[in-house]
Amino acid sequence: MRKTLQTVFFVLGLLFVQSLLHAQSSSFLGDGMQDIVRRNQLLGRVSPQAAFMINGFAEVNTAIDSLYPLNKKNNKPKIIQYLPIQIIQQFNSGYPQGLNDGAMIAAKGMQHLLALGIKGSIGNFSYQLRPEFVSALNPNFETFSTEQYPKIWESYYRWLNKIDQPEQMGRGAYNKVFAGQSFIQYNFNNIAVGISNENIWWGPGRFNALVMSNNAPGFAHISVKTTSPFQTAIGRFETQLIAGSLKASGILPPDRNRFDSVGAPIYQPKPTQSRSLVGLNISWQPKWTNGLSVGVTAVSYGYNGAAAPYNKKAIIGSLFARYLMPAENAELYFEYGRNDKIPTPFNLAFETGYPRAYVAGFRKLFATRKKHFWEFAAEFTQLQLPTAELTQTTNSWYTSVHVPHGYTHQGQVIGAGIGPGSNSQIMDISYVNGMNKIGVKFERMVHNNDFYYYTWQGLGEFARRWVDLSTTIHANWQFKQLILSGQMGLIRSQNYQWRTLEAPLFYFSRGYDRLNFHSKLSLIYRF
Repeated sequence: MRKTLQTVFFVLGLLFVQSLLHAQSSSFLGDGMQDIVRRNQLLGRVSPQAAFMINGFAEVNTAIDSLYPLNKKNNKPKIIQYLPIQIIQQFNSGYPQGLNDGAMIAAKGMQHLLALGIKGSIGNFSYQLRPEFVSALNPNFETFSTEQYPKIWESYYRWLNKIDQPEQMGRGAYNKVFAGQSFIQYNFNNIAVGISNENIWWGPGRFNALVMSNNAPGFAHISVKTTSPFQTAIGRFETQLIAGSLKASGILPPDRNRFDSVGAPIYQPKPTQSRSLVGLNISWQPKWTNGLSVGVTAVSYGYNGAAAPYNKKAIIGSLFARYLMPAENAELYFEYGRNDKIPTPFNLAFETGYPRAYVAGFRKLFATRKKHFWEFAAEFTQLQLPTAELTQTTNSWYTSVHVPHGYTHQGQVIGAGIGPGSNSQIMDISYVNGMNKIGVKFERMVHNNDFYYYTWQGLGEFARRWVDLSTTIHANWQFKQLILSGQMGLIRSQNYQWRTLEAPLFYFSRGYDRLNFHSKLSLIYRF
């Protein structure tokens, strides 16, 4: 029945494609469209005045349509235009893998996302209706072992009690409809005010963003933003202010009936009150330095009307910069944040012992012949607390004592998808020709090192780090109106779920290693 349902939606989607009228647009979720726009800016084909520090579905659509127009006639705003249809298929052979995929979930096996819709404008009002349907087989897979010692489970719940991030989204088939990339807004000059459910990406990171990314489903929010930069005597400014509502996953953590060493339950029920979020992003391009963008993000989130100790708000924020060098076809960027207060240059420089994180990266294109390039890129993300001692006294990124659901929406982290206490190092080599790109990505990801140090450093076990080593072949290719994006990767997990095969305290313990095959295919048909 589940396979039949997925097949029906796939066929309906293809039939719908043939019935659409002419329109132009592209997509935002996991298909490389956002990266195509940024890459063209390095090549001088997109204005350097665009900072790309505030990115949403509509902004990426507009840029793609300008770069690769399909219909040069009658491009004036219309009351109704059809958006392209998008189908994403994802598969994991052994255990969940896949980040920055919006409404899609962490799941083993086959999973599909179908997105379609309309957009238009009437006077100063504009709208976009683009719901998303997600269907996943969601079979069981090996999660945190019930054979771990009670003390290990007690440590594990130190994180489970401070974040709503289930390993598996329930049991059995998962089928859900989301509002997706939908909004309605009023436009006045270069300001837009509206209600939206769009995913938002703040900051310069390509693979991870500390504060706001498309790792989780979009959440309902009110938005006030600039649609083009404000020109001032000291440079150009862009900003976005949002106020939104976050939802829980509704999934309880595993093995809740355990007790700690003093006989108290290790599971602490989370508050049932709704959560809200207020966030601000400001980006500045100084007049005196061409290609430089700097900015700040700040988010406050918490429960509405909860009693102590859950009546306090949690704060997360970052400072960021991106330096664009079109003459060199290159860019440098970084984002540096705090998980306890709004960051400023002063408190970052003069305070110590705080939960910090960073994203840093670069990209350089080397011309081979006209319109063909070799691309070399790398990005490094660290969410692990700076010292092991801090794991005893402070919160990991995206976790909070006062907001036990953490910085999540519907069970997924809103920021960097690698999650609390984790680190990632990525290197990517690709061959580029216009919109087309084929390459290979190498990644090393360490899962929740904060939990590892908190749990095992006192026991003298130094061989339990859970590390994923992956090699992924990826490609984007345009066939007239059809855009295909795909990736195939092999992931080797060392010490999966922090397990070893030898007796505890054996220094060179053999790790419990696993292999996972990951594939993803996105089809977009533009009209």
